[in-house]
Amino acid sequence: MTNFMPHSSDRISVQKTAVVIGATGNLGSAIVEALRAEGYAIDETWTGLDRPDATKASSYADLPPRIDMAVYAAGTSVVKPIQELTEKEWSEVMDVNVNGAFLFARAAYEALKKAKGTFVAISSMNSMHPYPKRAPYTTSKAAIEGLVRQLAIEWGNDGISTHAIRLGPLNKLMKVVKPFANPVMLEATKKRLPQHELIPAEAVASYIAWLGAGNAQWVTGAVIDFDAGFSLNAYPLV
Repeated sequence: MTNFMPHSSDRISVQKTAVVIGATGNLGSAIVEALRAEGYAIDETWTGLDRPDATKASSYADLPPRIDMAVYAAGTSVVKPIQELTEKEWSEVMDVNVNGAFLFARAAYEALKKAKGTFVAISSMNSMHPYPKRAPYTTSKAAIEGLVRQLAIEWGNDGISTHAIRLGPLNKLMKVVKPFANPVMLEATKKRLPQHELIPAEAVASYIAWLGAGNAQWVTGAVIDFDAGFSLNAYPLV
């Protein structure tokens, strides 16, 4: 049974419901906190270590009956040259990054329709600017963007808006890639960013909460470059 509980505050009257898949990750946890601060009731099913498997259809059988904000932030990666990738490794990344998003969207549709809610999926600048040795990750994020565009066309008449966030370099890496973090690469990345700082996960979370307030309903299906100018900066003297 879904353990669906509001954030504990006597001063906040919770009227909106949020489901965040990938809520235990560094970005996901920041999204949960930002939505709680806005008075959302969070589906606690996905916030604990005993969360369901996001790649299984059965995991979405007990979603809340009304969903104002649905966020798919689950993600994984394999860092390996494509010629060395196994089919299992490829499939695992695609299952988490794409198939899970499809299963979630399909299961959440009626609840989103009831709320005229917002669906957000996390993409990556790698979908347009690939890094070496990340073929399944890059491919999966390009697919996520296609899914978000498709949902905008199919769900627009139901009042549901859909958004993909094409993330740049965050100050909190995906837990799965932390062991591969290269300090030299991180410093080089900071130099290329116009602000010379990595993007705070909290800033992304705040933007998602802003989307949930209906502030971008008429840009549904859009892919937002949330990379602090990283992909635009071709200036050679960093």
